[in-house]
Amino acid sequence: MRFVSCLFAALLCASASAEEAGERHAGKKPNRLVNEKSPYLLQHAYNPVNWYPWGPEAFRAAREQDKPVFLSIGYSTCHWCHVMERESFEDEAIAAKLNQDFISIKVDREERPDVDEVYMAAVMATEGRGGWPLSAFLTPDGKPFFLGTYFPPRDSPRLGMGFLTILERLDEVWKEERQDVVEHAERIAKHLQRDVGPEPMERAPTLEDLKRGFRQISRTYDQAHGGFGYPPRYAPKFPRTSTIDFLLAWRSLTGEAQALEMSTATLDAMANGGIFDHVGKGFHRYATDRRWLVPHFEKMLYDNCLIPITYLDAFRLTGEQRFLTVATESLGYLLTRMRNPDGGFHSAEDADSEGEEGKYYVFDRNDVDAILGKERAALFAERYGITERGNFEHGKTVLHVARSLEDLAADRKKDVAEIAPELEKARLEVLAARAKRIPPLLDDKVLTDWNAFAISAMAIAHQATGDDRYLEVARGAANFIEKRLVRDGVLLHRWREGEARYPAYFEDHAFLATALLDLYEAGLDERHLASARRLALEMITQFWDGEKGGFFHTGPRHEKLIITTKEFYDGAIPSGNSVAASCLNRLAAYTGDAEISDRAKTMARLAARLFEEAPERHPELLEAAADALHPRVDVVIAGPPGPDASAFLREVHRRYLPNRTVVRTTAAEKEERAALVPWLAPIDLGVTTEGKVRAFARRGDGEFTRIEQPGELGAFLDSGN
Repeated sequence: MRFVSCLFAALLCASASAEEAGERHAGKKPNRLVNEKSPYLLQHAYNPVNWYPWGPEAFRAAREQDKPVFLSIGYSTCHWCHVMERESFEDEAIAAKLNQDFISIKVDREERPDVDEVYMAAVMATEGRGGWPLSAFLTPDGKPFFLGTYFPPRDSPRLGMGFLTILERLDEVWKEERQDVVEHAERIAKHLQRDVGPEPMERAPTLEDLKRGFRQISRTYDQAHGGFGYPPRYAPKFPRTSTIDFLLAWRSLTGEAQALEMSTATLDAMANGGIFDHVGKGFHRYATDRRWLVPHFEKMLYDNCLIPITYLDAFRLTGEQRFLTVATESLGYLLTRMRNPDGGFHSAEDADSEGEEGKYYVFDRNDVDAILGKERAALFAERYGITERGNFEHGKTVLHVARSLEDLAADRKKDVAEIAPELEKARLEVLAARAKRIPPLLDDKVLTDWNAFAISAMAIAHQATGDDRYLEVARGAANFIEKRLVRDGVLLHRWREGEARYPAYFEDHAFLATALLDLYEAGLDERHLASARRLALEMITQFWDGEKGGFFHTGPRHEKLIITTKEFYDGAIPSGNSVAASCLNRLAAYTGDAEISDRAKTMARLAARLFEEAPERHPELLEAAADALHPRVDVVIAGPPGPDASAFLREVHRRYLPNRTVVRTTAAEKEERAALVPWLAPIDLGVTTEGKVRAFARRGDGEFTRIEQPGELGAFLDSGN
């Protein structure tokens, strides 16, 4: 056992993209992954490693051959996954060792988030940190005994023990100290099984709970460059927008000026930095430095939905046009690059092209001189910080806003109105030139949970702008899910090339129910509200923890793994439980459904417990609690659909109103509408001339006020601020 312990200690110290198949795989023999749909698995289909996809065949082989399992988890646009593939999984000696002494399994974390969540919990528990590629060595019954992330192929003074050495040592341990390995794996599994979430408190969150969360988040704020981390100087920097979402809600609830200052400074820093693609628009995954300057260049669907939603809320709260501009530019990127012809949205674009990270995106001064000519290039280079020295590898520059339009205009004795069109024309020319480069790989699978984010983003963009194009796109994505990702009434998780697969996880349900609510509020089609309610009730049936409350990641339709996980931490993607808490609150306000209301109250009591322990880890849950503490506003638009009803609805949409409901009905429709929204029933809509539209509005449980003109509704809504 001493040898095993020493080996684990030594190996843990070592823990720190695939090209398109094409020519690199010419003449190579495929492995089992060639029959998969996942772009990530297909990237590894011609490795000399004898890969298995996750499934019973692999574990049966491990038992029959008495071999440990090597599990490698990643995703198609992961830079370090590509590096480990090139260095290790294409290496003949490493492949031979894996094939001889291990059963090797490849998992796409985006296709199988259940598998990823289990073994990520394990690596976090044993190493204190995680990431991808995730490398796990398992017993044939799936229990981990050694875990890490990226390993270099050979021993390295800088990076530690190499992957080949790890394989040799673990093979020795498996054969010579089997009992110790099995006992160690059992201990890890038991430790993971104990972590099944908090016990709910007897109360809901209070203003004091949220104030403590605000103080904790404030301590992590980087005053020099915006963003949040611990310590505040922390890098890399992730656009964890749920933190800003809470701060905006806190500002709205309390008037706290610092909350808005931190939010707007961070949003400005992100928009001006290299994490934003100033040529093609949209946000890269994260910044490698404090200044938001040099990104990891992959572009994820979820980032380019969640980030614009935050900018749209900042616009609605502040009225500052620059936030709306960034949001619509990012959504424009989704519409031009990430939408498939049938209305769904692709998952991601890679960081790498031609084997180099960022090559597609960076420029040097010679590049822009050749595209624009030296005189025009000088203005473009000044604006976006393109210098002879560069700020990236090989003298290249990651474009960022180096000088304001006002400064550039003043230098040239021009107006901003003259400079801006010149720069926009130059940008389009640079974009056209960039389009001739070899582009990064597009991961074209369609995921239900991430497409739900796209539906929400487009629906909220319609609310903020009044642009019907966004509403139609949101409806198109919802229709895609309904037609392609529902089979025999069961929601599925992934679609690609005509194949829908894997029962939907809890997050699929939570995010999609929220998206349908956002879509309902955008267009007031009550079918979407009814669908959100049905989906929430299905979510409760399939995933609710009847003992402690909260939702498990998987349910009875899913494969049983070594543990069942329940996540509350809000990372780059907010946790399903945080989103579900908000969704249930909103649905309860509309429908009064007893089961939904009861679960919403339990989620609030769980939130109170989490806020006692570490509120800063749960900003999306803090936002849900802040929204619930806002004075509730109910609006009924009484009249037929059309321009007049839309004018009333526009007054609701263009304001930041976190705790609101909005319904449209006529006197003839009211009874039918009240079956879904019971509080409609007692409202006396009065008698109006045919086609006349009016509104009724109230705060809290007060009486409804009859409102005859859209402007009067706006004044009513503003009077509560």
